[in-house]
Amino acid sequence: MARPKAKAPARRYHLSGQSVVTLAGRDFYLGTHDSPESIARYAVLIGIYQSGGMSLPSDFELASLDDRVAALMGQAAPSHQADKPVLVRHVTALYRDHTAEKYASTPVEKFRFDRLCDQIDEFAGDELAESFGPVKLKSFRQKLVDQKLARKYVNRLTNCVVAVFRYSVAGELIDVAVVQRLETLETLRKGQTKAHETPEVTPADIGHVRATAEHLSPIVKSMLRIQIATGARPKEICMMRPRDIDRSGEVWIYRPSDHKTQWRGKTKAIPLLGDARDAITDYLQRDPDAYCFSPAEAMAWRRAVGTAKRTTPLSCGNSRGTNVKADPKRVPRNQYDAQSYRQAITRAAKKAKVPHWHPYQCRHLTATVVRAALGIEETQALLGHSKAAMTAHYARESIEAATRAAKAAPKL
Repeated sequence: MARPKAKAPARRYHLSGQSVVTLAGRDFYLGTHDSPESIARYAVLIGIYQSGGMSLPSDFELASLDDRVAALMGQAAPSHQADKPVLVRHVTALYRDHTAEKYASTPVEKFRFDRLCDQIDEFAGDELAESFGPVKLKSFRQKLVDQKLARKYVNRLTNCVVAVFRYSVAGELIDVAVVQRLETLETLRKGQTKAHETPEVTPADIGHVRATAEHLSPIVKSMLRIQIATGARPKEICMMRPRDIDRSGEVWIYRPSDHKTQWRGKTKAIPLLGDARDAITDYLQRDPDAYCFSPAEAMAWRRAVGTAKRTTPLSCGNSRGTNVKADPKRVPRNQYDAQSYRQAITRAAKKAKVPHWHPYQCRHLTATVVRAALGIEETQALLGHSKAAMTAHYARESIEAATRAAKAAPKL
């Protein structure tokens, strides 16, 4: 049985210093926390909410309460959210709450935005949000350039700053005019800035990849085999589970539970055959919900290899397990992520004494080989570069084209 809606949801303190209440899935900021104005606005808002059968009109705006709040307090109508000046740090505080929920499953993105908010607070946290205009944003961008960041990344972070302020418009902290002014700042153009350019990602050298593979654990080597055979993104390889692989047909189909373009409504199907199928087979005899590739298993393999290579008699030196901490601060996880996968590749490449390369270059390697063999359409199907508006018939054709592409993909 569904939990009934609260007749009077609680009024809470927000990091911006205001009172906030959530009604019908929307957050309403009432003014300075525990001030008479915020309490009066809360009382009027709850009255409307209850009279509407625990709902609010679709076009409801908090500013429409000002006259009734003024009448309740016996004074002139207050300007909406003018109880306390909104500072830049209030804007970033609101966005931090947003990212904590939005990027709960992607800690790397959450860390990136938290760090950006820290930099904004350090730069202009105590200034009025409405005074943060294009000139101020340009100065902040120059600080990013001075940090030797690449031009494209500087532009990306600058757009993120605008997004931080844009979210505060939706939260009714600032006026939309603030964001409109920020959007007038032109992006940095190639050749017109001191910010350096990022080098283009080139395909990995298959010889370097094969040399690196000789120094990888069987777990990471299997991941590499599958990535080269399918052209999948590193994240998609790391999150493979038995339950995500359809083995009912002649060609096994891997459908990632989460992928880069999922939020656009796109689906992705990766055919597993040949070397990819051989590499994944040994990892399917486990719990359907368990991840196929585990750093904990890789650690156990390395320890077993070390034990097998031991030359000191067992009666001498350390016995097995005595030099392992009983309660280590860091323990290997049960799933690789893109970063730990990349680190394993980097360490193995150093041991192989080959030039540095990273897993995403394998995707470019596969794309280059498949395109040369079959053409652009099969390459797009294999890599999942499809439009959002797909019909069921076109989806079937994509899987068939991806299967033809997988047969032409390189092998480790």
